[in-house]
Amino acid sequence: MEYSFQSARIQTGVSSHPSFSISAPISRVRIEQHRIKRPHTKSRHGCFNCKARRVKCQETQPHPCANCIGRNMPCIYPSNELSLRRRHASPQGGRHRQLLPRSHESSSSYTITPSSSTESAVALSSQHRVLPHTFTADDLRSFHHFLIAAYPYLPFGSEELWKTSLPASAHKCPHLMHAILCLGATHLSLVIPDGSRYKTLAVTHQGQALRMLGNELSKGDQCSKTELDIMLATVYALTFQAHYMADGLVDFAIMVRGCSIITRRILNKHKGSDMFKLLTSDAILTNTLPRIPPTPYTDTENLNTSIETIQSIEPLLACESHRNAYTALFNTYNALKRSARDGFVAFTDFYDDWGRMSNREFMEFLDPRNYVSRLLFVHFVVASIMLRPVLRALKEPRLLMFPKEELPLLQRGLDIYEGLPSGVRGLVEWQVNFITLDKALLESSSSRSEEETSALSTV
Repeated sequence: MEYSFQSARIQTGVSSHPSFSISAPISRVRIEQHRIKRPHTKSRHGCFNCKARRVKCQETQPHPCANCIGRNMPCIYPSNELSLRRRHASPQGGRHRQLLPRSHESSSSYTITPSSSTESAVALSSQHRVLPHTFTADDLRSFHHFLIAAYPYLPFGSEELWKTSLPASAHKCPHLMHAILCLGATHLSLVIPDGSRYKTLAVTHQGQALRMLGNELSKGDQCSKTELDIMLATVYALTFQAHYMADGLVDFAIMVRGCSIITRRILNKHKGSDMFKLLTSDAILTNTLPRIPPTPYTDTENLNTSIETIQSIEPLLACESHRNAYTALFNTYNALKRSARDGFVAFTDFYDDWGRMSNREFMEFLDPRNYVSRLLFVHFVVASIMLRPVLRALKEPRLLMFPKEELPLLQRGLDIYEGLPSGVRGLVEWQVNFITLDKALLESSSSRSEEETSALSTV
């Protein structure tokens, strides 16, 4: 979760970036079956592949759905005329349509206009009414948890906005609301003892956020300046949500890429944002560097070992994306010898390259069979551990702190190692031991914090 996040998936209509997509793979969560009859959730306008497999389609037409992207299948939707004919031919569908009020028959859209508030508050005015959504008590808890503990700290300088204007505006911006609830639920599932019950809720809101965001992005050049600002906020929220999932590497990378692409769109078309003030590299560095200690990383022995072991990967580098990632990590290790500031600046290049890759290069870099990329990701986790004090220093003080929120990244590194062929595991053996030790220390710290909280609650 560091620095200039840049990404997202589903082919969108942002004309200058046709490779931008936003349908991150949704984690499969076992949903307990209840005896009561459930409401109908079948995809009525899904693609042919999803209908044939009898699975829920994300209905992101005209763009490929997440299911087809994940299975590398051509995504073909029924024509509008065919869908309309089928719907009217279905007695059940006809009855359902008659039960809906007229005001609910149109799809939702909205116009976003910036206000003159010093906090860059966003006032949203509806052109059409939005279909109502019933929020549960768990949704309310997720929203509250977002406000006090799970809100993003990126883009830099926007933390107050995440606690005030953005949540207040989200009730008329569906994709942002679902992204906020998704992030709050995911963070809850990670940090509280009975959190597993929030995983299904998080997946549900993630799917809704991605579908609605895809619809907005399909507007392309018709998007206003403030609409792009709100979309950027949604993708940042989904980026942080993916960061808190141990199996969220692909989701995280895609959302990081999306942040980068939407940011460039805002800067190229509008020269800046009405909400987020620190979007350019110069503005970010000017704001953040004074807050980072100028001292070097203290454990020189670990840095030297990291440099030696990463050099063993160099003969395997087979493409430009490998070489760029390798260079960013190698420079990070060396820069940390000089100062934490230099290490932070070098580390951001690892993310920056994701936004510059073509769509094909990017997906090949994330392919689980791309073992060189996987080796580099293990080093990425190690560099993130070394930079953790820097990243904590860049956050504003919070009411609640949770050491557990660092664990998904570490588990991701260990899972990558387990998926590597035995012939290349030795290249990152030291890194895995480093990650394992750090994970044990974090878990111990989390246990002590929980015990202290429990003791205080019984006094």
